[in-house]
Amino acid sequence: MSNYATQQGLPIRKELTVLFVDLADSTAAVLKQTPEETLAQVQSFMQLVTDVAIAYCGDVKDYEGDGALLYFESVTEAAQAALAIRKALTQRADGLQARFSLNVGHVVIGVIGTALRRSVALIGSSINLAARLLKQIPPGGIVATATVVERLRQETPELARQFTLWNERLELKGFHNELVTAFHVPNGVS
Repeated sequence: MSNYATQQGLPIRKELTVLFVDLADSTAAVLKQTPEETLAQVQSFMQLVTDVAIAYCGDVKDYEGDGALLYFESVTEAAQAALAIRKALTQRADGLQARFSLNVGHVVIGVIGTALRRSVALIGSSINLAARLLKQIPPGGIVATATVVERLRQETPELARQFTLWNERLELKGFHNELVTAFHVPNGVS
């Protein structure tokens, strides 16, 4: 373990709610605009995503292309952040839409890389599952695992009621012999 990891008390295991946010249909936008225009649009999108994450007591772990991985200690705040980002996007003139996926579970937070280039990583199957779920939902949709919705039922029942059963037997790449139950908040519901 590196000195940095030791000084930071890493690695640690912690339960977090992760929220993936991905700009929908971004390839079409790239083809219609100059790279500078696309960069400005992605920067504007990420500013919105970051501001909302922070407003709901979350943070950004990574920006990757036109998507971001956000993390929260609260399932409720993560779900509220997803709804707030989606609502803010509908009020913009550029017509941007995003996809959202939520999951909660234990992750290991640790340092990866070398002494020359390192980063703090979040590692866990809950993150992988949320990443796979993101690819399943149509633009504007918010998808969540059954675990997220069950926690919402306990913490904020009115928020949980916005999620409806979407697929009881979803097969996801890499999750062999494991069927996932997913709920969603369709586009237009906030």
